Amino acid sequence: MMDSSLEFCRQKEDLVRTVRTLQVTSQNTLQKTVPLLSSHMGLGLLRPFHVHQLSEKTTQVCRDLEDVGNLLLFRQDELIQTVSVPGTGGSSCLVWCSDGTLYVCGDNGPYIHVLNSQGKPSQALYCCDDDLFLPDSIRMTRLGSVVVTDIAEGAVRIHNPNSQPPWVKVGGHFQSPRGLAVDSSGRILVAEYTAGTIKAFHIDKIHRVHGIKKVDGLQGPQYICATPDGGFAISEECGDVKLFTNSLNPCGSISETYQHKFGNPSGVCADPEGNILVADEQKRNVTLFPVTGSPICIVSKGLCKPAGITCSPFGLLYVADSGDNTVKVYKYRARPYYTPNSPRKSGDAQSQTPRA
Repeated sequence: MMDSSLEFCRQKEDLVRTVRTLQVTSQNTLQKTVPLLSSHMGLGLLRPFHVHQLSEKTTQVCRDLEDVGNLLLFRQDELIQTVSVPGTGGSSCLVWCSDGTLYVCGDNGPYIHVLNSQGKPSQALYCCDDDLFLPDSIRMTRLGSVVVTDIAEGAVRIHNPNSQPPWVKVGGHFQSPRGLAVDSSGRILVAEYTAGTIKAFHIDKIHRVHGIKKVDGLQGPQYICATPDGGFAISEECGDVKLFTNSLNPCGSISETYQHKFGNPSGVCADPEGNILVADEQKRNVTLFPVTGSPICIVSKGLCKPAGITCSPFGLLYVADSGDNTVKVYKYRARPYYTPNSPRKSGDAQSQTPRA
């Protein structure tokens, strides 16, 4: 243990010394060159290839430093809790609430299970209106109501405990509604799996639908999540994770931006800093795609069939594992609280990022 501790201390000292040297050298260079570049017409003996070479090396060093910072901040396979979900089926979708509770649904019957902050079942919402139904995806509206999709019946329902029955259908008929999200403006986003579309709309207090808009051209859209900049990300079965602005315009994809190849991307979520996390059902892992830097696999083992995922602003990742009907909780950050300064730029609206 003594040798190991000494080695860790040496590694930390080497890293601090390296970063400090870069900082001091770049600062000294700036102090020398800025006055010369400001007052002289020419570049002296500096040639274009010198400038090009310096630019390329600087770009690579900046990337390396970003990766170092991310590797220091994030953690891998740090499982802190495994929660068994009531029922015999598989848990496939979940949502974390600010009071620490989890809402979980899946193939374990016509129920939405509510787990307290310790992972213990505290309540079960019975899914029945004219008949029983199985919720496929779940989200919370800005008013605190539970909204779910029902792929079998092609319906989106909101839970209203004051009505009878307590589930109210909204938005008419959908073609295989699967993924579900609520964006920063309170708009509901529904991914229609077979149609390859996303429908976006607002609902009022009496559950009337307003301002319906649609996105076409997706290939088997599955899970969808809002991003802090007002846009959203959506996973396509055996495909990619696409990014959209708050005005529903496409703005790229994860695989193209990060040169990453997915197996079958399933659950997707974004943390308050704008980092996007994606579960891969085929590869049985979860990868984090930072705002800057290279992808990081934060869960590489222990998953059977990862489906829905969500994260909290305290550095915790929750994975609904439908393979063994559990929710696995991971600590994926070394520092729990967020201080976001530059969230992911993907939209034409300013960031809605909350501060912890």
